[in-house]
Amino acid sequence: MAEQSDLVVGAVLMDDIVYADGTSRRSVPGGAGLYALAGAALFSRSAVLVTGTGRDLPDTFGPWLQRNGLSAAGLRLSEEHAPRNVLRYIDERTRTETPVYGMAHFRAIEPRPDDVARVIGDARSLYLFRNLDAAFWSGLEPLLARHRPVTLWEIALDACSPANRVEIEDRARRVVALSINLDEASLIYGSRDEATLIAGLRAIGTGTVFLRAGARGSYVLTPDAVRFVPSLAGDAVDVTGGGNAFGGAASIGLAEGRSPVECAAMATAAARLAISQYGPPESGSGPVRQAAADLTATLMSRLEQTP
Repeated sequence: MAEQSDLVVGAVLMDDIVYADGTSRRSVPGGAGLYALAGAALFSRSAVLVTGTGRDLPDTFGPWLQRNGLSAAGLRLSEEHAPRNVLRYIDERTRTETPVYGMAHFRAIEPRPDDVARVIGDARSLYLFRNLDAAFWSGLEPLLARHRPVTLWEIALDACSPANRVEIEDRARRVVALSINLDEASLIYGSRDEATLIAGLRAIGTGTVFLRAGARGSYVLTPDAVRFVPSLAGDAVDVTGGGNAFGGAASIGLAEGRSPVECAAMATAAARLAISQYGPPESGSGPVRQAAADLTATLMSRLEQTP
């Protein structure tokens, strides 16, 4: 029987990064899709990226896919070149993103429902980074209903506002898991109080909510419990993509039927590896995959010793 695929639906870009301290780095392969793919590929041999990109793939992130044994079957080569973003960090969790070639070019390469339709037939899981784009969701939801992959939604910052709260909660009820950070939750619920945010997110009714708390770690919220999972020690070289790698890895744990806390441990390991360098980790290599497994085991051992 053929192995089921784990879909990662999110855009990939070449990033020009300006950090909060004013230093910068150019032409780093990135975007939510690539970092989430890196997180998923640490724990799955069948992770498939689903998005549009440029025909300059051999000069952008194509070599990374090849090195890591990852399929290009989910890519739509619809534009001359991959998009490029300027990421400008305000602090370790908050940043602005400006597309160099404009929003029309970026929208042309964003994942579409028909991209997902081409590859969802054998999908076990689906990670999605997206806002509330009505046209996208109206095309995606019939596919999710028909094929029923284990779906994790990582909400995009531009969707997070009190005006969108009802729609966000409605969409979150239709997926298995939601991944969101404290700043995004604060924008939705109009509060910085973590207890208030936790209560609001748990009240949605989503099976699992991963509430990411930056360098501290994450809260795992289920209908029955709240558990804090601390981060793993290590140098943060570049925090770009840490949250996306977290979500990609968590989606694999959910698809494998692991507990929400173990999913968070896998995700925390993926985030640690993602932020320990510039660009996504070499997730297909044996040593890096073993490092992810070892970090997960270390964190689970620690969690099992604490209430």
